[in-house]
Amino acid sequence: PRLAYRDVASATNRTTLIAAILPAGVVSVHTVFCLHTPMPPRDQRVLCALLNSFVANYLVRRRVTMHVTAGILGALPVPVRARDRDWFEGLDVAAEALLTGRSAPDAAAQAHALAAEAYGLDETELRRVLATFPLVSCGERDAVLAAFLTRTPRRSSR
Repeated sequence: PRLAYRDVASATNRTTLIAAILPAGVVSVHTVFCLHTPMPPRDQRVLCALLNSFVANYLVRRRVTMHVTAGILGALPVPVRARDRDWFEGLDVAAEALLTGRSAPDAAAQAHALAAEAYGLDETELRRVLATFPLVSCGERDAVLAAFLTRTPRRSSR
C-alpha cells in the first residue's frame, strides 16, 4: 500500500487536494502521484488524513491552478507529531475508519477537526478556512467546527 494524490485539480472543486492509500499491486497512471519513500502504514494514514483536510486544501488552493504539482505539495507545511499531543493517534483512528469503510458518522468531521488542531488553528481561523468551501454543505462544516470545539475548548478565538 502507498499514499497517492490526484494531480489534476482546480481551486474551484469541492476540495482540491485528494489523497488516498492505494492497495498493494494497484497500478496508477501519470495523473496520480505516489509516495516513493518507505513509510509505515500508520504514518501514511495520518498523512493521508492531513492532506485531505480542509486546512491543507485551503493552503494548496492558494497556489494551485490546474495541477497539484510536486512543488506545491513539497511546499505544503505538514504538522510534526509532538509527544504531548494526541492529534496523531486520533487522526490515525479516524483515517483507518474512513479508509476501511467502517467509519462512524462523525469520523470525517473528527479527522478535519484533528487536522485543524495539528495545524494550530483557533476557532476564528478554522471558521475562516471552512468559509472558503462553498461546495461543502453547511451541515458538514458545522460538524467539523463542533468536533473542533469539543476537542479544543481552550482554543477560543484570538
